[in-house]
Amino acid sequence: MPDIRIGQLTLYADHGENLLDTLLAAGQNVPWSCRGGYCHTCLIQARPGQAPDEASTMLSPEQREAGWLLSCQCPVQHDMDLRLHDPARDDLSAQVISVQQVNEVLILRIAPQRPLRFLPGQHLTLWINNQLGRPYSIASLPGEPWLEFHIRLRSSGRFSSAAADLAVGDRLFVGAPTGALHYDLEWQDRPLLLLAAGTGLAPLQAILRDALERGHHAPIELWHWSSSDCYLAERLEALAEQHSLLSFNFRSRLTMGEDIRQLRIASRRTMALICGDPGFVEQLRKPLFFAGLAGRQVLDEAFHSRSQ
Repeated sequence: MPDIRIGQLTLYADHGENLLDTLLAAGQNVPWSCRGGYCHTCLIQARPGQAPDEASTMLSPEQREAGWLLSCQCPVQHDMDLRLHDPARDDLSAQVISVQQVNEVLILRIAPQRPLRFLPGQHLTLWINNQLGRPYSIASLPGEPWLEFHIRLRSSGRFSSAAADLAVGDRLFVGAPTGALHYDLEWQDRPLLLLAAGTGLAPLQAILRDALERGHHAPIELWHWSSSDCYLAERLEALAEQHSLLSFNFRSRLTMGEDIRQLRIASRRTMALICGDPGFVEQLRKPLFFAGLAGRQVLDEAFHSRSQ
């Protein structure tokens, strides 16, 4: 039976037991959100070599070298010496510079204490305090004087409710950027089809703007489905006036099924990027395949999160 040591505390786990479950059962207040390894809220630091590889494959090389792991992905196989994650100590501090609500979406801009290296389309964990963190896509571009996030406001959402109460000057913390979704320079002469539901628009509009800055010269078509008017319509329409390659379709979620059935691919060389909730992503995979796109031409990111 492996020992799990946290400072002066020793816990015991059955061999192969999930580390997050073990910690929660013992009363340890470890944050978690998706349990799928995507959100990175359940970070734990162990001595290098104590955790199996699958517990850290979704982390950066720097995080892995420092012994960080995702406790939701970690089967306990050996004795472990752990240190719980503390955003105020381990992550980057940032200050709120603006908060704006558009329809059901909160547009949050923050200024980190130092520049953050990331690729448009990646995501990171936003921490309001050491127990309340959620993953959000970065909606801004490197070089802009802020990090921007689009937060869907939910009546039962602990994080979105707390975020709605943020004011200019408030402090929060940001984790390390992660995620493989980003623009590839090899796509410059290939049409892009961007498909988003809700705040899945956040990473795709960042990728779109990054593509334009990098000299993309093939058509870019973006579809956005939402339960109300597109919260970024005015901003994107202004962008379309400057770039003839862009075309936008802002649609109601109620028409999505029919829209997908009528979706046409401009070219067999098209790259399709999908962002939204898991059901939305799954709904699009088969139609894109039947439209002639190979699996390697369809990249997606599903937003996995807790309901609370």
